[in-house]
Amino acid sequence: MYQLKQLPEDFVVKEVSNVVIKPNGKYLYFKLNKRDYNTLTALTHIAKKLNLPEKQFGFAGNKDKQAITEQVCSVQGTTKEKLLSVNLNDISIEFLGYGDAPIALGDLTGNKFEIVLRNLEQEKVNLIHYFPNYFDEQRFSQSNVERGEALVRKDFKTAVELEHSKESKQHLSKIPTDYVGALKQVPMRLLRLYVNSYQSYLWNETLARYLCQKGKVVKEEAYSQGKFVFVEKAEQFSELKIPIIGFDAEELETDAEIKKIIIEIMQQERLDYFDFIIKQIPQLTLEGELRKAFAEVKELVVGKAEKDELNAKKSKIKVSFRLGKGSYATMAIRAMVKIT
Repeated sequence: MYQLKQLPEDFVVKEVSNVVIKPNGKYLYFKLNKRDYNTLTALTHIAKKLNLPEKQFGFAGNKDKQAITEQVCSVQGTTKEKLLSVNLNDISIEFLGYGDAPIALGDLTGNKFEIVLRNLEQEKVNLIHYFPNYFDEQRFSQSNVERGEALVRKDFKTAVELEHSKESKQHLSKIPTDYVGALKQVPMRLLRLYVNSYQSYLWNETLARYLCQKGKVVKEEAYSQGKFVFVEKAEQFSELKIPIIGFDAEELETDAEIKKIIIEIMQQERLDYFDFIIKQIPQLTLEGELRKAFAEVKELVVGKAEKDELNAKKSKIKVSFRLGKGSYATMAIRAMVKIT
């Protein structure tokens, strides 16, 4: 079976930003280059060096940990000189300029990827134009879905227990039953990620069931939350959109069969749309939105097979391509690789 990310250098991600850089403004914009860090962790380290709260930093998307990545970030409350004085292993900062607003999730047009697939033997890498736009394993990590589900169900005690936060434990040592207060010690972006992870699981399940009904299945792959289903003639679904379930998702326009699948899943999960309204922590109340069911692969180049220096008697292939925001390169790879 092929392997990804045997080295961070095997997975290079460059953000395609749509941020407008200005000569002055309230916010400093900088390019964050990192190796073997996810974005949140890298910014947390920078924040500590600058003695700033992590919430002072903005970014458009959380990039892979085991990779070399490049993205645009913002910060408020420091100077160019202090920012450039930060010295951390495997993290570098390039000052870009200023802006009037913090960089927020979604402030990008997409990402460019250069990926080395290793340990190839019987696998063939095919040219593709579309692939199912599932959320891949990076979205879920360990217990993210369970944490998000606990938050949606208002089971704050379980959410705190799953979090293992030192700050939460310290809060509970002072006020033993204040689970909401304990959760508020966790960075809000992280809590939102947990709810997003639960939503992503529900969305993946909706797409997989729909494709089983409407497409000719050519491959299924198990993953931590269920299975990914791949079908022939992916281009026939290129305009299909599926709602991400949130408190108002019932009002989003979608296919009648998809609505039926969503109702079935929500009944099995014992969920209501209003469960996504979290009054105790309003910042976690998340709306629904439409997500494209299939993602387009642009500028795809598949290199020639070469000897893999890390795996005896195996081959490696380098691929490069561009994806729109919110789509996973690892999912594109899953769709490209077939056993011959």
